[in-house]
Amino acid sequence: MKKQHLLLAFALCGIMAVSCKKTGPNEQSAANLAATDTTATAVPATEKNIAIVKASNEAFVKDDVAGVFKDYGDTFTEYGDTGEAHVYKSKDSLILNHKQWRAAFPDFKCTNEKYYANGDEVVVIADWTGTWRGDLMGQKATGKTLKFKDAEIYTVKNGKITAHSNIMPPKPIAESVGFVWPKAKK
Repeated sequence: MKKQHLLLAFALCGIMAVSCKKTGPNEQSAANLAATDTTATAVPATEKNIAIVKASNEAFVKDDVAGVFKDYGDTFTEYGDTGEAHVYKSKDSLILNHKQWRAAFPDFKCTNEKYYANGDEVVVIADWTGTWRGDLMGQKATGKTLKFKDAEIYTVKNGKITAHSNIMPPKPIAESVGFVWPKAKK
């Protein structure tokens, strides 16, 4: 049961991390940014880091798995809402979590997102919604819609997303749509 608990937590956190899609009024799309960057110093690093995170989020909305993880590092650390590190040594587990989440919540998205960056850190604050339409971890879909506000924090180093954490704990989010959270073993 603890393994299921951790898997759900990582799935919720990891997939939430890659599911924004909109571009703010003062920000370029990743494609436009790449097209206009003719020198190494043409665009400040913070703007490049925002563009990298946005490109991943936009790919999520399109269900473009390769695009979602294109700029993820070879190793990736998920901190979730607890700060406890879970290191992925390859993208395979992240891709599996992504596919499971998309099957369960095919319309999962964020709106009203705002992007902020300082050095290697990019923060996305957004409203999130999704309807539980497919089975998840052996539980039948309820058809209920989840809705919450969260902040996602990414670390981008040398053009690669290397870490993620979030503010909202996954348990109340999952329980809001009828998911029965596995009981912790004593």
